[in-house]
Amino acid sequence: MQKENIFNVANNITFVRIILSFVALALVMSGNIELLLVAIILIAYSELTDMLDGYLARRDNCVTSLGKLLDPLSDSISRFIYFFAFGYMGLFPIWLVIVLFVRDIIVAYIRTYMSLMGIAMGARWSGKAKALVQFGGQYLLLFMLLVLLMNQGQSYSENYLLVMTAIGTLSTFAILHFLKVKGNYYWYSLLGYVAFLIPFYSINKFDITLNTDYSTAVMVVVALVTLWSLVDYLSALFQAMKGEAA
Repeated sequence: MQKENIFNVANNITFVRIILSFVALALVMSGNIELLLVAIILIAYSELTDMLDGYLARRDNCVTSLGKLLDPLSDSISRFIYFFAFGYMGLFPIWLVIVLFVRDIIVAYIRTYMSLMGIAMGARWSGKAKALVQFGGQYLLLFMLLVLLMNQGQSYSENYLLVMTAIGTLSTFAILHFLKVKGNYYWYSLLGYVAFLIPFYSINKFDITLNTDYSTAVMVVVALVTLWSLVDYLSALFQAMKGEAA
């Protein structure tokens, strides 16, 4: 059996995504609005690398068993970390984050059990819907946290905003060029990154007030969709068990 190179470019990017998550966690929990803007750039990088690692693994023919395990694990870790930070900052009751943790742990055990039964369980559409809703919730909560800090009297200068925008844009170009990303993935990555940042960099142009009832409502929706995805996976497990028993 040929030994896999676990430290290939795709896996290294996945490792970086996990590291970025912890750095962003510290920045968000600082409660400083300028550091939060830095965290937003890192979170945008995290989403960018989530798109790129699979593409690079296929492009360079370096798909590994570790990569298949690490990619969904890094997604779970980063999502859990970000939502934990939002709960810590008071956007919603922090115990709601437990739902995300419990769902991913149980689904991981379901996948392992199904594999031992000789049944390959691919990604279910409920899992994809869950991931989309969690991303949307994360995005809205980031926006709401920035508004909340502004409502509390914090602010940032136009020059600081300009510097952060330049750093984010130029570093994205540099990353895509260094990784030799081409074609549709290049444009999806670039346009997606810019679209992610634009609302945050125009927020100081508007007078917005916010209370945590709205952010709690967002997190409740995220938790409910996450629970629904768990029920769907449990249903698939029970159906498979009934099929084995028949």
